[in-house]
Amino acid sequence: MINHSRVNGDEYQKHHVFDEIGQMMDYYEGVSDTCYSFMPHGTRGIVNYATYVFMSIERTLDSVRMLLKEGHITDAFVLIRKYFDTVLVEIYIDVVRKEKFDWVSEIVVKDVDDWICSTHRIPSMKKLLKILKESASTRELYPFFGWDSCLKHNRELLDNDVHVNRYNGLLMNCPDLVLDGRVNQLENASIILKQVFTMHLAFIFYLNGHYMMASDYMDYMEMGLTPPKGCESWIAPYAQDAFDVFIKPRTRLAEIIKKHCSLEIN
Repeated sequence: MINHSRVNGDEYQKHHVFDEIGQMMDYYEGVSDTCYSFMPHGTRGIVNYATYVFMSIERTLDSVRMLLKEGHITDAFVLIRKYFDTVLVEIYIDVVRKEKFDWVSEIVVKDVDDWICSTHRIPSMKKLLKILKESASTRELYPFFGWDSCLKHNRELLDNDVHVNRYNGLLMNCPDLVLDGRVNQLENASIILKQVFTMHLAFIFYLNGHYMMASDYMDYMEMGLTPPKGCESWIAPYAQDAFDVFIKPRTRLAEIIKKHCSLEIN
């Protein structure tokens, strides 16, 4: 039953999911770099914690890509579930940080500071989603992503691999076995990754558009020159590229983000 053709063949190795993961990694690398200098209120660090969240996500996606390339499909899906959870936690922490911050009585938001110090456990997913659904910061975008339908369904699919619910899931982790459906699993990975990434991208634009500001303003300041008028609203090329590919096709979502975001999005 040993046959490498299914994993090593062009249909598998040249599947579009690998390019898509590369595009997502480019975005996270970019936003990790450009958000570094934006110190978020409610935290005590001198560096934006989100820099390292985005950096970690980029590494997770790199691991997903490597595992898929090797044909370790089940392990890749477990990491996609981790990516899913990390995205939800990043959005949740940002919402809590902003909504619980009090300029008068608090310098830091305790729940966020405890999480950064690794002494606070994130609430259950049910509670987390309830907060995102009801929060003034996120409730406008919440309905766009099918939390109770497609995202819930895809999360359950990923759970099958996390909890070893199906024998064929184990088999998909064995690249030497001749099995039908490997390319179909790449297609499933593509669908889920794009859904989660588009959701995350939309919330970052909506909540923290300044994280993706083009470097021109800071470049001029560092050179002792006066920045061009309005350049603080220019968007970084990596962010515009991600918007064009993943959000622009969803017309209504794109309109809301453009209306809400301070950046000049094409």
